[in-house]
Amino acid sequence: MVATTADAWKPARFATKELSRRTFVDFEAFHNSVHSCGCMLYPRGRHLSPAAVTAEKRAELLGTPDRSKKKFPHHEWQMARNLAEMKELVWAGKAHGILVYADKEPVGWCQYGRAEELPIEQNEKTPPNRIARDPTSAWRITCLTTRRDFRGQGVATRALTAAVEAIRKKGGGWIEATPVAYPYSNREWRKIKRTYGVRSEEMKEYLKTWPEMRIPGVGTVKASLTTSQTADHRGVMAMFERLGFKPTQRDGHGSSPNWWSPYDLVVMRLKV
Repeated sequence: MVATTADAWKPARFATKELSRRTFVDFEAFHNSVHSCGCMLYPRGRHLSPAAVTAEKRAELLGTPDRSKKKFPHHEWQMARNLAEMKELVWAGKAHGILVYADKEPVGWCQYGRAEELPIEQNEKTPPNRIARDPTSAWRITCLTTRRDFRGQGVATRALTAAVEAIRKKGGGWIEATPVAYPYSNREWRKIKRTYGVRSEEMKEYLKTWPEMRIPGVGTVKASLTTSQTADHRGVMAMFERLGFKPTQRDGHGSSPNWWSPYDLVVMRLKV
C-alpha cells in the first residue's frame, strides 16, 4: 500500500534541553540555520562593534555580500565572534537558555538568565532597555526564536514553559519579560510606506486608526506590526499570560517612541 501525503506527514515531536557545554554545538547549528545574530545583545547589553563603520570598508576587509548565494561575509564574521563569546559565557556558567528540538534537530531557542547577568556588566552606560525594569526581578526571559518552517506549532511556548521550569529548579523568584502587547498583521502600512514614505502625511493620517487595546492596570497600548515571515524576538503577551505572567506596566524603555512605527511592549512578571 502506497502512503498518501496525509499519511506521510506527521507533526514534529518536540523535546527541550538546557544550553550547556554538551548542547552548545546545537546552539551554534540553530543560530546558523536561522541566520540570526547569535544572542550577544542581552548578555553584553549591546551589539558587538562591527569590523568597520561603513559598508564599503567592511566589504574591503571581508568581501562583498552575494544575495544570490546567501553569502554575507560581514554577518558571518559577526556571527562567529558572537558565538565565540557566548561559548566563553557558557563554559563560565554565565549563559542560560532552552533549545527546542524536533526529531533531534534544534528548531527553537529561549534565552533566560539572572537579572544581574543580563547584561553581565551593568553601569551608567548600559541602556535602560537592557536592564530589568523592576529591581525585585531575579530572572529575565529576553529572547525567543523559532525556525521559520516551525512557526505556528507551539515551539516558542514549549521553550518558554521549559525556561520557567528551569528557573524554578534553580531557586525561583520573580521572573520578568517584556513581550509585545499584541501582534497585528497589516499590508496597508507597507503599501503606504512604499508609495508615500514612512514619515509622510499619508502615513500620519492612516495611523490615526492604528489598533490599540486597554490592559487593566496598565493602560492603552498599541499593536505591533508582524507578518507570517516575521516575529518579535521578545514574544507576545498572550503566550506569557497562559503561563500565569501578569502585565504590570507599559514598557516605556522598550516601546517605540516613533509615531510612524507604533508598537508597545509590556512588562510582565511571574513568581515561581
